[in-house]
Amino acid sequence: MIDIWFGVLLCLSLASGSSVADAVRADQIVLVILKGVTGPPVLELRREITRQFDDSNAVKPFIHVIPGDLHVKGEWTLLPIFPKIVELHPNGTWLVIVQESTRINWSELVDLTTSFDPDKEWFIGRELCDKEPTIVHHFAFHHDPSVFKYPLGEAGIILSWPTVKRVHSRITRQQLPRDFSIDAQHELAVYLMEGVNMTHSSALCVRPDPNCATWIQPFEPCGTDVDPGDLFFAVKTWSKFHADRVPVVQRTWSRHAHQLVFFSDVADERIPTVSLGVPNAETGHCLKTMAIIDHLDEWIAASVEPSPGWYVIADDDSIIGVRKLQEFLTCHDSSQPLLIGQRYGYASGHNYGYDYITGGGGMVLSRPAVQLIAGRCRCPGPDTPDDMWLGACSESLGILVVHFPGFHQARPDDYPLKLLETQFVVSFHKHWMIDPLQVYEKWFADDDDWSIKSPVDEDNQRCSLMNPSQNCHVKQQPVELFQTTPNSGLERIPDEL
Repeated sequence: MIDIWFGVLLCLSLASGSSVADAVRADQIVLVILKGVTGPPVLELRREITRQFDDSNAVKPFIHVIPGDLHVKGEWTLLPIFPKIVELHPNGTWLVIVQESTRINWSELVDLTTSFDPDKEWFIGRELCDKEPTIVHHFAFHHDPSVFKYPLGEAGIILSWPTVKRVHSRITRQQLPRDFSIDAQHELAVYLMEGVNMTHSSALCVRPDPNCATWIQPFEPCGTDVDPGDLFFAVKTWSKFHADRVPVVQRTWSRHAHQLVFFSDVADERIPTVSLGVPNAETGHCLKTMAIIDHLDEWIAASVEPSPGWYVIADDDSIIGVRKLQEFLTCHDSSQPLLIGQRYGYASGHNYGYDYITGGGGMVLSRPAVQLIAGRCRCPGPDTPDDMWLGACSESLGILVVHFPGFHQARPDDYPLKLLETQFVVSFHKHWMIDPLQVYEKWFADDDDWSIKSPVDEDNQRCSLMNPSQNCHVKQQPVELFQTTPNSGLERIPDEL
């Protein structure tokens, strides 16, 4: 649906009475719209552009909705698009890549391209930069990451055809990358930096304005919040972190979760935790995650009452906005096999490559996904990366891997604030060199409607839960989390879990 702002801007842009096609040959521009796996229909995305032309004989741009019109494996990583586009349009002038959340004022976009010489190499976007070296970008440009500019993908990326051919030529010589894909917009800028630096354009906007060629349509829930009882949270922890990480979860987002279990290597009645019978691994954690999924599947099979539709596997240092998650999930169908979160990829453009959901930001599985995975995705080894193995196995089982940019594998400090301000933020990950309580307070507490109060005993108020050496006594929460109390709306979790 085109929003009210879009209609106002469209009227302004056509007020002169001349058509967009009179101003420029639109067929010189190739527009690629990257569609999510559960996004709007292809025809609706195309209609948002073509309705801006005032009559049926207007020359229209070439529009490709991917996936939909074309199938390109790993299209979200951007580089795999280029060979197909050059094959279909060897003599284009401009390539414009947008997301399904991008809105376009076509006449302003055309005006923007006419201000650049199409015979030269141009790479145009809305500027982002990192304020400090970040693991998300492999600590690139660690001496001063702010000097490297890369585009805000949702605002659109514009490349002249000489730049498109440069990318295509390099892919032809070297093939597509065979490593990890994390942040496609940054990785495209790195791929081009030896020949073409990004040029910032203020006409590629975050919010609508009459002079904007593009802007970002904010995420809006698709209905009433998912019922809290339809969400089950499984938190991975181990005995080393029972005294420091677990209390942070208890003080923050777990208060808003109606069904939550801590899974660990040992049973700890103080929390309580459920022992998985799996020793902790320093890395990977594949056996632990698959044991959790097997437990969930057994509980679903044994439940007399309808079991929850959604299951969230989180780390003990994940920071989650439960209310935000409830709102986001209104746009997805829990009866379909889905694996949702922040998508990374491994060799995504190759036939043997695959996408996966990163574990730290939270992995959301629908009930059918849990049932399909349980017993079928056996780990190659105890330290196999759980999220990667889960992604590869999910793909083989026909489970859709669904990306949403509001999930985050890293801390808020690892992302540009200008990027976070465009997102419907659902989660962050890691307590390293930050105060997780402050992160929760800033990003999620207002929505979750919980003030952060310490669960330590009243006679021990000076004890800091953030300092494990003080050995604080944490108030126990099994009654709050696992038993039904009058008017609580909480369901008891079966003991056998």
